[in-house]
Amino acid sequence: MTELTDLESIVADMLEDVSRPTAQARGLPGLAFHDPAFLEMENRRLFPRCWVAAGAASDIPEPGDARPVEVAGLPLVLLRDRDGAVRAFHNVCRHRAMTVVSEPCKGLKTLRCPWHAWSYALDGRLVATPNLGGIGKGEAEGFDKGDLGLKPVRAGEWLGIVFVNIDGLAEPLEHHTGPLQQRFSAFDFSCLQHGATTERIFEANWKLAIEGGIEDYHLPWVHPQAVNGDGVVWTPRTEWDARHYVGVSGKIAREGTGPAVEDSRRKGTLPTFPNLPADVDTNGSFICQFPNLGVGVFHDHVVTTIFTPLGPDRTHARKDYFFVGDAATDPALAEARAEVIAGWITIGDQDKPLVEQVHRNHKARGRAGIDTVFSPYWEGAVQHFQKTVASYLVD
Repeated sequence: MTELTDLESIVADMLEDVSRPTAQARGLPGLAFHDPAFLEMENRRLFPRCWVAAGAASDIPEPGDARPVEVAGLPLVLLRDRDGAVRAFHNVCRHRAMTVVSEPCKGLKTLRCPWHAWSYALDGRLVATPNLGGIGKGEAEGFDKGDLGLKPVRAGEWLGIVFVNIDGLAEPLEHHTGPLQQRFSAFDFSCLQHGATTERIFEANWKLAIEGGIEDYHLPWVHPQAVNGDGVVWTPRTEWDARHYVGVSGKIAREGTGPAVEDSRRKGTLPTFPNLPADVDTNGSFICQFPNLGVGVFHDHVVTTIFTPLGPDRTHARKDYFFVGDAATDPALAEARAEVIAGWITIGDQDKPLVEQVHRNHKARGRAGIDTVFSPYWEGAVQHFQKTVASYLVD
């Protein structure tokens, strides 16, 4: 394991290497994907400073609903307060550091520490300290509990996702997500409803799990069902906006200037976003809302993926599927929804062994002195993602 102090010069060099023109750039070194010290640096310098996707709003739909999560190696609890607003707190009792909420809960009036029963209101205030001053005495002389509420974490909600900013210094959430909202301004996200959730584990670093989705270079060989066919011309567009988002959009059309190719394999038809302009690409986009949220936008659904590091070599990926209006729950459209979800599961099944093999090889290539490079045509988004990671670590 590399010492944190040794990483200072390494991250400065890696930012320089990855910031060159794409054809000459070199990717992050192998240790960036497997060394625990590198993840520790990310947990101190990257994730706390960003708006991180921490959980799904569908998990805490009603006041009093709470769910424990981990962000930047820190235990947090997400909850919905009495007014319906999303809140987040460090999931640590202010008494002697016991975990306050250890499993998802619904309909809570207070959050009660299981060790000594200190209780907190949904706004984080400490409201009860039973037996603090002796049996039956909730108060103690000289003990001020007024400033011993749960430590709050800045929180917000967008596109069915709960975001947190641990250091409290990031730009407003609406500014962070604003560029991506503008990018998809033709799509009325307000009409979306949550339809389903799937989860998987990648035995690989969180960055690799994301990188597989923001380049289309691998599609013909890994996901042939997505692009192969007679006379099909497939044109990717890599795109990014500073530290806000990075990704790729694909257009699949017939040779010449033919129309976009629709997915004819679907047995059912789902309603599409209303009033989409004719010139909007509806074959799909996969964008990383930096640092850890994948957003896939299509003409009839949106899929989000929260990538949560479970260690340097393990990542939890949670997908939530959103459909237009009642299409999220209409029994008559159950088969059509199932086909969409099955398609995403297939893509994940195809990606998983490759992502995990690349992860294993990152340790080997570091020892062998083998750099990674980028395709100038296909992989500008991957380069920009890596450059953004490195820039947070250097600043």
